Amino acid sequence: MDIKEKHEKMLYPSVRVRTGTAGGSGTVLYSKPVPGSDDEYETYVLTNNHVIESNIKVGKKWSALVKREVMQDTLTPVDVEFFQWDYGSWDGGHSANKANIQCYDKEMDLGLVKLETPRKVEFIAQLFPQDEYKKRLRIFQEVCAVGAGMGHPPLATFGILNGFNDVIENYPYLFSSAPTIFGNSGGALYLAETGELIGVPSRITVAGGLFGGGDAITHLSYSIPIWSIYKFLKEQMFSFIYDDSTTSAECEEKRKSKREQDQRKLAVDMSREG
Repeated sequence: MDIKEKHEKMLYPSVRVRTGTAGGSGTVLYSKPVPGSDDEYETYVLTNNHVIESNIKVGKKWSALVKREVMQDTLTPVDVEFFQWDYGSWDGGHSANKANIQCYDKEMDLGLVKLETPRKVEFIAQLFPQDEYKKRLRIFQEVCAVGAGMGHPPLATFGILNGFNDVIENYPYLFSSAPTIFGNSGGALYLAETGELIGVPSRITVAGGLFGGGDAITHLSYSIPIWSIYKFLKEQMFSFIYDDSTTSAECEEKRKSKREQDQRKLAVDMSREG
């Protein structure tokens, strides 16, 4: 890739994500017309659950369906900041957009937010093909991590892939030497040769143990792998993001049906308990 392609594929899709108490990074995965509309777009950004979790409150609420309190979540919008780039590379400021949390998985540490604005976002990250990672990803391949480290406008750092089988809290991670630091969480790890997104930087190594006391070893970092990203999007019924054979409206209908099924099942379970 030439320098222009690197900007368009790896830098421009990167955003900064802020909540009331935390901040991190995100990557634009999708920006296409709303089904049935030619001038309104829907845009989705992938990030880490731990970046947005302060805007997720889980507690008991009264359910009219089952006539008792049940556990429900309350989701508060987050701020997604896009950057303007003068002369292609020079930081020209940023603009903030409200985004609504669509889904999250605490254990997998992934979250998806949708911008409130109907405007099109031009630059979208390209997901690595879901059926090719074992064929094409190898140790020693150069990778690039992009994210708002320390709250800075998106930074790009390079390293190499070092492993695929590290398991942390029962979930797999890619291991690489592309330096990341606090604030990179939720950003992107790209295959440098092609600019394809292969992971989401989520953890860094700390002397004395992961997230333990001591110094951060920023050049040894862990990213949620591409196959986990596909699994998350499929399980949460957002497959339209990577599958052109379905639409966001069709996926929303599936999610609605699933919610109704869950509510009916809950009502039946509650009546049996009562």
